[in-house]
Amino acid sequence: MKDTKQTSKLISYWLRHHPEDGNLNIDDFGWASIDELIQSLATKGQTFTHAEIVELSKSFDKVRWEFSGDGSKIRATHGHSIEVILDEKAVKPPALLYHGSSSNKIDAIKENGLLAMQRQFVHLSTDREVAVSVGKRHGKPLLIEIDAAALAADGWVFYQASENVWLTTNIPVKYLKIEQK
Repeated sequence: MKDTKQTSKLISYWLRHHPEDGNLNIDDFGWASIDELIQSLATKGQTFTHAEIVELSKSFDKVRWEFSGDGSKIRATHGHSIEVILDEKAVKPPALLYHGSSSNKIDAIKENGLLAMQRQFVHLSTDREVAVSVGKRHGKPLLIEIDAAALAADGWVFYQASENVWLTTNIPVKYLKIEQK
């Protein structure tokens, strides 16, 4: 029986953080060959077809991977710690976006703003409830409202990784409204 949960975590790990662990060659835009991915999974005892990888990607609560137009390549849509160019996805953000964190991070956020930390980008949501649920993963939630319109006007570039996930670089405190839940 296939362990799809563990396989999806492994694929995301390779595509976001360590493609070399899966012997994947990732281009500057984060794309990897699906054939290479299937071969790498086989070395871990997981046999998947191209169609099964596509089906697995549809089983998530949010879009985590995307496929090239010709269907031969795959990449993670967000969460990268490796350098990936997403310029072709730069778009104007909605006026307000949200970020969830835990309340024990409030002092650091008030001092430094939102930082990408080990990731390439700060992850934002269009949905307040989603941001709160992200914050709950790490303790008492902290909801941060981001003035994305002002950020964009001041030169920040935004990327829409999926319907509800937006990415940008570090955000200074002056663009944040912090609300403890």
